[in-house]
Amino acid sequence: MGPERLFLRPASLILALSVAAASASCGDETGGAGGEALPDDALVLVVSTDLAVGRERVLVSALDRDNRSLVTDRPVRLAFFAPDGAAAEEAPARFVWAVPDVRGMWTAQVVFDTPGVWSVAVRTTDDRLVRGAPFSVAPAPRTVGVGERAPPSRSKTQADGPLESITSDPDPDPRLYGMTVAEAVGSGRPSVIVFATPAFCTGQTCGPVLDAAKSLIDRRPDVNWVHVEVYDNLDAAGPENLVLAEPVSEWGLPTEPWVFLVDADGVVTDRFEGVVGPAELEEALARVTG
Repeated sequence: MGPERLFLRPASLILALSVAAASASCGDETGGAGGEALPDDALVLVVSTDLAVGRERVLVSALDRDNRSLVTDRPVRLAFFAPDGAAAEEAPARFVWAVPDVRGMWTAQVVFDTPGVWSVAVRTTDDRLVRGAPFSVAPAPRTVGVGERAPPSRSKTQADGPLESITSDPDPDPRLYGMTVAEAVGSGRPSVIVFATPAFCTGQTCGPVLDAAKSLIDRRPDVNWVHVEVYDNLDAAGPENLVLAEPVSEWGLPTEPWVFLVDADGVVTDRFEGVVGPAELEEALARVTG
């Protein structure tokens, strides 16, 4: 596959708009973390762009009529409805920051048993059901899915040049660039693979996601940690000249950022699109490593 130029990918637009709305919202408005209950006319959106049949981590946001974020850290449950209208089991929602200390989203683990157009709703703390927009579940994922073998990609390491030439992270941790993806997933150890571009991220979440991974490196020296920069030519003269790094195409990524957990056998056990916090990532690691 030849080099691919990339501007704002359409699949990134929902996440970018949701985070932008969160960033623009006022601190004392209805909804911020710890705010009032979700109103009945909230626009509830599934932000995940690559959902398929099987177990999936679903990312959900909510906006008011003025496009302001309404997601709160109050405990809620997420309800999912199959294409035939049948209700699946409600799942407890987890709050995760999209922009730290500004606004966040909900995540939930859901098993989709059939492809098609599903819908989502939020079960509020006062037992109301706020219905949301429809979303698609595909027969199979575009991105490498849970249970699939991790592609042995040749990502860049410090052997390819100085850190500023292989990552746009303004404060890079050299330990994330000590081995390629191929070396990590073939090492017989669990691995965390982070695809992110802090300097060019369309949804403002690449930096926080990469920081979440960096915060765990000292606590988990038994795990391989690899950051893959989304773009191959960080010295490009303008965003229109950016070229996707080959591993991004090999893993089928429609958006950024993504984080993948790979077990000691080289099989993907968890995948996180858009946002993930240290606690959620550490819990997934505990499941992989025992």
